[in-house]
Amino acid sequence: MLNIDISNIDYENLKEFIDKNISDFKNFELSIRFKSDYSQSRMIRSTILYIFDKNNINMPWRWRFSLISDELVNNSIEYGSQAFEENLFIMKFSSSDNFLNINIEVHDTWKWLLAKNSIEMESVRKTKEENWFDWYLWKRWRWLFQLVKNIVDDLYFKDNEAGGLIVWVNKKLELI
Repeated sequence: MLNIDISNIDYENLKEFIDKNISDFKNFELSIRFKSDYSQSRMIRSTILYIFDKNNINMPWRWRFSLISDELVNNSIEYGSQAFEENLFIMKFSSSDNFLNINIEVHDTWKWLLAKNSIEMESVRKTKEENWFDWYLWKRWRWLFQLVKNIVDDLYFKDNEAGGLIVWVNKKLELI
């Protein structure tokens, strides 16, 4: 797995790092450590768009994944971690049989006062799905559930070893 901390680099240096270290953009795993700060969201979103461009993945998927990553990262910042704590974004691409499998996961620290664990998140998801999202406009992950339900193939929640929440999404795209 390729690892980078984006807390103190700019986007051009990040692109250079990616180009230098990823030779097969259809088969790689990239781990990005980022501060729990909204300024980091833009860098991750730009990275996703850059990698999708390298894979010739066009509309609507590149914007959909930009939106999903934004939602995952911003929720980890807003609801899962205290300011400037280190969170983790992992993107994995793997290809086989004319399909590209895309996994994205975000780890938070679970130190925010109202942070939820994986069991609580699954319960919230179930309740929201049963009530068509109408009753829970003020709760965490409202838009995530709606986005995921309509865009990706799978979503799961897991507690990480350090006590934070991991949110993982997966989509299998047919290669053209």
